[in-house]
Formats: sequence, structure tokens, C-alpha cells
Amino acid sequence: MPIVYDPFARFYDLEYSHKEDDLPFYLDVADTYGAPVLEIGAGTGRVTFEIARAGHEIWGIDDSARMLAIAAKKQKTLAPETNARIHLHQADMRTFDLPIRFPLCIIPFRAFLHNLTRADQLATLHTIHRHLLPGGILAFDLFVPVHQVLSKGEWHVDIPASELADPAQNVSLSAHITHDPVKQWLAITNIYHDKTADKAARERKARMKYRYVFQPEMELLLLHSGFATRACYGGFLGEPYDFHSGIMCFIAEKMTTRKRNSTA
Repeated sequence: MPIVYDPFARFYDLEYSHKEDDLPFYLDVADTYGAPVLEIGAGTGRVTFEIARAGHEIWGIDDSARMLAIAAKKQKTLAPETNARIHLHQADMRTFDLPIRFPLCIIPFRAFLHNLTRADQLATLHTIHRHLLPGGILAFDLFVPVHQVLSKGEWHVDIPASELADPAQNVSLSAHITHDPVKQWLAITNIYHDKTADKAARERKARMKYRYVFQPEMELLLLHSGFATRACYGGFLGEPYDFHSGIMCFIAEKMTTRKRNSTA
């Protein structure tokens, strides 16, 4: 799996630091299921720091050194008691190995979808399973692959500077998306237009891919990896799942060997 977010790191907070809709969901599961919390795809710390501010110890992994460098810089500005609760590590979600076990693992902002093959998906889930305590919880969100999007072969989106987190930076974004329905891949190319930069640095390009997953498919991946799906919500406030909601929020429980055998 390529390290996706190194090319995005400089602009990531500009694009996403004002995202807050998922915070109630992840703060609630941290309050409910306890700490330490394991976070997959910690990035620049958007969710990590909020969970630490709420009083929970959190271990965050990410494969992007540049994203984690930004997180580490921001971490220094936090209150000492919050800072002490945060442990950030560079690692691949498929193969990481941490020295402790957790009651809760979270994967915010559809980071699971960067697993582009079935083997990648299962490797990630098995590695998480190994790091959870018996009965431990996995909570994560995905987008719903709705027909009106996936019926397209390619499309283009422009985001002006005024819609990004800091319009004063005068950076706008153009995104080009292509769809491969056989592989269930969305390939996204972002071009960041920096109107304050010199000519040589005016445009920066970054690419990523997602492998989208349907709800029944995800439940089978979980079951195959030793998890029982407790709930699938259609929103971050526990709304009933609806295909047209655009969001799937899963809560799954690590099964014991006995339970796994009974479901086989």
C-alpha cells in the first residue's frame, strides 16, 4: 500500500481541520468503551487531540511521516496533561505491532477504504483484532456507495478558497475523480492552486484511491475477521441506517473463539 498522505500533508488541515460532524460519535464511543483508545489513521491529530482533551489516553498510528510531523508540532501546543495522554507512531494499518492491548479501536473519516484489495482489508482487520482485548470494540465510518455517484465514470469538483478552513491562504482546490466499478475503486487527483506562491510552486498535485465497500460486504469482512457487527448507523448521532444517508457508522465487537465457532 503506498503512503497516500505525504503529498497531501501540507494542505490537509486547510481542507479538513474544520470537519467536526464525526467528533460526537468518536467521543461517545471513547466515553462508553474506555481507554486506552487505538486510532487508525491519526493524521494531523484532528480526532486524536479531541479524545485526549476529553481525558482519554490514545495511541494513534499513521503511515505518513509528514502528517505525523504536523501532528507532533501541534501536540506541543496542548496542555501538558493532554499531551501526556497522546502516543503517535508511524506504522502501516495492516501490519502494526504495539506493546499493549485496547478496549477500543477507532478508524475515523473512512480511512479503512485505503485498503485497496481484499487481502489488505482482511490484514488490517486481523491486526486490529489482535490488538483488542476480549470483547473489545471497533468503531469506524465509511461513505455509502450510492448509485447516483457510482453510475458516473469520472467527474470534476472545484472548491474555492472561501470554502476551505483558512480562506486567507488563498488556496483553492480542483478534484478529478475516476471510477473503476470492477475494482470498486475511486481514484482522486487533487490540484491545489496557490495564488500567493511564485510561478514554479503555484500548483501542487496529490493522488489517492479508495476501495468502497457496501454494507453487507463490510459485515462479512468483519465476521470473517472475528468481529460481530453490533450496529450500523446512518449518521454520527446514531440515526438508523439508510442507503441514501451517505454515511455508515459501524460498531463491531471482537468475538471469542467460542462465539466465532458458533457463527461458522
